[in-house]
Amino acid sequence: MYRLFSLAVVLLWLGAMTALFVRDVWPAWSAQDPPQMTPGKLASLDGLQEQSGFFQVDGQRIGTAWHRVNSNDARTAVYSTMLLDGIKMIPQVLIETETYFDAEGNLDAFNMDVHGVPLTRIRIQGERRGIYFPCELRIGPLVRQANLEVSASRMIGESLRPFAFLPDLRVGQSWRMQVLDPISAVMGRQTQFEQIVARVAAKETIDHNDRSVECFVVETSPEKFRAWVDSKGQVLIQEAETPGLGKLVLRNEPYDGLELKEWKKRFLVKSSRSSKQKPGLNR
Repeated sequence: MYRLFSLAVVLLWLGAMTALFVRDVWPAWSAQDPPQMTPGKLASLDGLQEQSGFFQVDGQRIGTAWHRVNSNDARTAVYSTMLLDGIKMIPQVLIETETYFDAEGNLDAFNMDVHGVPLTRIRIQGERRGIYFPCELRIGPLVRQANLEVSASRMIGESLRPFAFLPDLRVGQSWRMQVLDPISAVMGRQTQFEQIVARVAAKETIDHNDRSVECFVVETSPEKFRAWVDSKGQVLIQEAETPGLGKLVLRNEPYDGLELKEWKKRFLVKSSRSSKQKPGLNR
């Protein structure tokens, strides 16, 4: 009886360890390079403009994200602007991100600014240095340093919108990437990079803008994010689990550049007024 009990305990332990290995360890070990941003693909993105709406699971709209690309022979710049408006306990904020790739398609630099937090400047910036990607996180007077590995930082995203453009996907493909949570900076005045593993889990046909589209389904470990990507690499829908906000859904929609300019102008005015009230705070 004792031997049977011991055998059962050992089998349960082995099963638990196997499940843990498959779920948490193997994805990181087997992760490959992220979708390749070759010079040709980067050049084809020049002038790209995309927009997504932020929605809570009950369908309530809480913001908008704009995405623009400018590419030349030397460098490609990806500009992202995210507006959060109408979320309880969170001020109206505008999050601006600039991501730069070199001529070979390698991530070269990353900058993020969060506007709208009263009397506090939030800025995160990083630049590739050899095999490392050192970053500085500045929240008001607090400054933190993070030295990321380039091999795990070839793709960087935000927790609200982790994926931008994912070309040439195939089922079974996986890669490591870094995700930054700007909401933690807004709510708790602290944030950090989190390394995740993204994997192309399957193909699935979805209804998008009144048409059926076959998409690659991208999932992550930990299970916080999910995305549906069409054959051209365009991310049509994303889901993100965000602390304090729950699940958010982003849906691709027609681009409205005039609305983007209007919101940027409003926050520029707010920033100017804040600077006059507190000299030196936003320099």
